Amino acid sequence: MQINDQSIHQARALYYTFFAKILSFNAQADKYAKIADLLKIFIANPLDEGSDAAFRSIDSHLRAKGGCEALKEEYDEVFVSPESSFIPMSASYYDEGRDDGQKRVKAAGLVFRSKFRKNDSVCNDSEDQVLFLFQFMSRLIEAGVAGDEESLALAKEVFAEILNDFIDEFTALLLQHEKSFFYQNTAIVLKTFIAFERLFLHVEASHKIASEERASAVIQKDRKPLTQRVRRNLDEIVL
Repeated sequence: MQINDQSIHQARALYYTFFAKILSFNAQADKYAKIADLLKIFIANPLDEGSDAAFRSIDSHLRAKGGCEALKEEYDEVFVSPESSFIPMSASYYDEGRDDGQKRVKAAGLVFRSKFRKNDSVCNDSEDQVLFLFQFMSRLIEAGVAGDEESLALAKEVFAEILNDFIDEFTALLLQHEKSFFYQNTAIVLKTFIAFERLFLHVEASHKIASEERASAVIQKDRKPLTQRVRRNLDEIVL
């Protein structure tokens, strides 16, 4: 691996770690300290002007609104409250209009091929949940930086086979959500980062047409389904 590529992979792992942490409901102080540290790095080295502005907005809002509590409140409003618009969190839901579909089977197979395993004692997420996928990608890329080329190849497969198909829709829903500020700005960064990933990994954007089931689940501000969300924890992948 060339030195330049290694630096890129290290940055990629940091971005996936950031997305995983900011999408976790866990309100522990060390998590927010890590987010603050990552924000400093990204503000100093933004991907583009839009990402720079988004990172600065997240950072300033966290400082002004009381840090972890403000983010936890928004997480509850965006992902937990039955009174706000519904954002699906699993690749299967975007693929088939339901959880636990073929994308979960595919994702579980990719996890099985890796040297990592889901920590079932603390993880309620399925293998195709966006939070799990971000953390899994981070771990795979970190292993690649340490010299495990197979993990890097597997990370590309996870991106191409699972994330690539639904991440644009997920990002669009975050951008549209009526309760979103932190996550709207996170989505701005995520959109830019995914474009970079596709360029770096030579993966074309998905052209998959939404099924009727998937289309019926698209966010609508006048549609408030009373669906109970499962809270998610970040400590989900172990050696």
